Amino acid sequence: MKKISNFKIVGSGPTGILLSLALSKLNCNIFLTDLLTKESLINKDKTYAITHSTRKILIKFHLWNKLKPFLYGFNTLSISDSVSSSFTNLTISDLDEDIRVVNNIGWVIKHCDLMKVCFEEIDKCKNIFFKSSKELSQERILYDYRFISTGANSVDKRFFKFLSLKKSYKQSCLTFKITIRGNTERRAYEIFRKEGPLALLPLDKNLYQIIWTSSTKKSLDRLKYDKNLLIDNLSTVLPAQFKLDQIIGEVSIFPVSLSLNLPIFKLNRSILVGDSFHTFHPVGGQGLNTCWRDVNKIFDMFNNDLSFSDLNFKLIKFKYYFTRFLDIFTIIFITDFLIRFFANRNLILVPFKKLSFLLLNNFLIIRKIVLNQMTKSIIFLTIK
Repeated sequence: MKKISNFKIVGSGPTGILLSLALSKLNCNIFLTDLLTKESLINKDKTYAITHSTRKILIKFHLWNKLKPFLYGFNTLSISDSVSSSFTNLTISDLDEDIRVVNNIGWVIKHCDLMKVCFEEIDKCKNIFFKSSKELSQERILYDYRFISTGANSVDKRFFKFLSLKKSYKQSCLTFKITIRGNTERRAYEIFRKEGPLALLPLDKNLYQIIWTSSTKKSLDRLKYDKNLLIDNLSTVLPAQFKLDQIIGEVSIFPVSLSLNLPIFKLNRSILVGDSFHTFHPVGGQGLNTCWRDVNKIFDMFNNDLSFSDLNFKLIKFKYYFTRFLDIFTIIFITDFLIRFFANRNLILVPFKKLSFLLLNNFLIIRKIVLNQMTKSIIFLTIK
């Protein structure tokens, strides 16, 4: 009879939640913990873009159909550059044939809806135990593996020795929901501006999530605006067809950074997952999707290697960091390049920006490469 493994997951955000549900399918007990209560973890005013690679992962873990009622799909992605006055619209026809039949480029989901569904699934799992840090500390449990998914600034990483690579963009993002009058399109927008990109993610027919990047000083100043002044300020930078109505809910702010934490390897059994491992600029909406690809890789490794010897069980972390590196490095390169090339005040780059959009608008192969990399990722075919 195989020994039942005990896995501890520190951090119960979207990454920790999915990891617990994925690993619960193995012969193991999952001890999921967080400093926050379940209600606090659910009730956050955030929104996520969902790609086709994530759709494939959610289908694999039997979550897609459960989340489907809360997903809002978009069939057009508008990319524009305000400095060069260039734009392009990527559509379903630019997708590869294997994903075109879904009739969406991507989807958007609210954090609260995602977390409610995931916690409902956790409640059904007899081998997942959601407990506070204090409760777990009082139990004498020997863990076969520990996963840290508490974010970029996690205090839990103090127990690790790791090489930390960081880049500060000296930017922050304002994020809030806004209603639009007369909108009928299922279209997402990525607008490159001198001060940083501005993303609009559709949540419903007339409801959008705004992710507005600018210098930290400007973002903090705008955070102090009353909602009417903020709408007036936003209306000056949006496409002319947008007729803004009102801000729904609260306005919040979060910092922007690029980071990659590479542990100095020891034969212990701890792994950094998601934002604890890597963070990117939010341009392109790749953050959560990349985190969930971490989860997929961890599940695949433990699904194949649960019968490993003690030494191999320790060495499994080497395989994880090594196999995840190319995907993560690709996202780092793409997001950082987009910010350096498009979101700046360098007039010398304007002709090259115009040329980029000219190529996008005239060559289908380039449109397909750009769009399919954004929504499929380089590991799409390896997700089984």
